[in-house]
Amino acid sequence: MNIKQEIVSRISSFPTLPIMVNKLLFALNAQEPNAAEVNKIIQYDPALTANILKAANSAFLGFRNPVNSLSEATFRLGTKWIFQIAISSLIYSNLRRPARGYELSDTELWRHSMAVATVSENLRNLLNIRDAGFIYTAALLHDIGKIALGDYVSQHFDDLQKEIDENKISFEMAEEKVLGIEHAEIGALISENWHFPLPIIECIRWHHNPDGAPEVSDAIDLVHIADSICLMEGLGIGRDNLQYRASENALNRLGITIDKIELAVSQAIVVLEEVENMFKDIPAAEAARR
Repeated sequence: MNIKQEIVSRISSFPTLPIMVNKLLFALNAQEPNAAEVNKIIQYDPALTANILKAANSAFLGFRNPVNSLSEATFRLGTKWIFQIAISSLIYSNLRRPARGYELSDTELWRHSMAVATVSENLRNLLNIRDAGFIYTAALLHDIGKIALGDYVSQHFDDLQKEIDENKISFEMAEEKVLGIEHAEIGALISENWHFPLPIIECIRWHHNPDGAPEVSDAIDLVHIADSICLMEGLGIGRDNLQYRASENALNRLGITIDKIELAVSQAIVVLEEVENMFKDIPAAEAARR
């Protein structure tokens, strides 16, 4: 069994996400997203409900009167915000892990993932691109393959760096050459194993190579550009963070200007601290629930 076969064989043992994630995704993707349906899914998870109420009562959002129920929180925040908080909370609770070979702690990897999701959402709004929550979710999970591939990267890092230095190639191309597979493909295979919708799988698979996708899409381009921006801004600093290249074609397809990038990043930086505070108590809540 070669390295690639060994890596792929372990995908089925990678932790699964709660079925609630899929239910939320498909509920939000309905032609007319129903807030009551989203609340019905969330209400059976006390820790998740508590985090949504915490968000709805956050001083950051500027509300003076507290809310005490999920329906009030949904009315205040909107279905899309509730979805993003719920998905972020569930992923944080179940998949907050380090990517060891990339020298990314669980906190650093989570911060980068949240930054990419936030910048993606900001750009999506600025560009008026329609979305059912798939872009945000794909952005949040775009580097999930790093967790699965981390140990192999650690074992073969010198060989990876040699390929990069000698052949002037990107990190994911070095992964492909040395390990037989790169982290974006591993992430896509994991999301396939979770039975995620195809748009999410394709965003994860092509987030470093949007021009290589069988069909280019705004979603793939957005996640790619948001990831590149966050790496350039130092939001997710690992051993590989300067070894990726942004696609000029993706920038041109989306028509993104420097002004829009600066605005998306400035908005994200303001939000990130509040989001991190929002989720910092989730492990304790999960532990108490269990």
